[in-house]
Amino acid sequence: MKKILFSLVALLPLLVSCGKEGKGDTTFEDPHFIQYAGRLVANSAVPAAQSSATKATGLIGILKSIEFTESGLYVVGREVNGQLEFLTGSYSVNGNTYNLNNFGTVEFTMLGSTAAVIINYLNGMSEALTAQFLKATSSNVIYRGWTIDKTRVTVNGFHTPATADFVGCNFDEMAKFLNDNGHKGSLLPSGSLKSISITGAGSIIFGFSDNTADLGTCTVSGNSVSFSWQSGSRLMEVENGKATIDYMDGKCILKIEAALKGSTTSGVVTFVLSPMD
Repeated sequence: MKKILFSLVALLPLLVSCGKEGKGDTTFEDPHFIQYAGRLVANSAVPAAQSSATKATGLIGILKSIEFTESGLYVVGREVNGQLEFLTGSYSVNGNTYNLNNFGTVEFTMLGSTAAVIINYLNGMSEALTAQFLKATSSNVIYRGWTIDKTRVTVNGFHTPATADFVGCNFDEMAKFLNDNGHKGSLLPSGSLKSISITGAGSIIFGFSDNTADLGTCTVSGNSVSFSWQSGSRLMEVENGKATIDYMDGKCILKIEAALKGSTTSGVVTFVLSPMD
């Protein structure tokens, strides 16, 4: 998985320019897949069958986990050469079967605290395994998928601090901003960040335009979020994983402050987010 030597945290959030501060409207409808949300964690290393989806993304290796979010997104985690890689997409549910777009189907039956799982891949291959199923809780409106409307980046550690606003979250535009303001050699992936999900199963998920993802563990307390990234994440170079949440006019404002490991560069990224459902 490609490493990114920048502060995706110096490049993470964007604050919407508003004329007022404080708590806004936190009334949102429940996400549509809240009753199905949770995370399957494989009990043992199981060789993964190579489906057409894994061929297209290079995500082969050992199946480790499958996350089902409250807003109908799945994230499949695999261990490849000792690092975790993540594939994401949408899912639907029919009875006990989860249909994963561009991946296959997942069926699981709870046997006490253990789930018996059968995965049928698009290429006709299948595998069976046991897993633990961590059911998502539903006590916080932040637990859902969010699309990125705007991003504001403020970076310190340059000769002069700099701020820029972006529509969405396009890495090429951000890399140009960093380079133009003295932070040369920033290694960003091509494409864009499409969505951010925070789940009641304790995960934070950044979904990219190429249908890959970064996934970390996450704790929400009031309007504060603490998180850490999994091995192989593009965001591993970020020194701290803390964010604050606010709501305004039907939007979520997610503000992340962080520094790069071994660097004097720090920054604030503020995302303006709309609920997926």
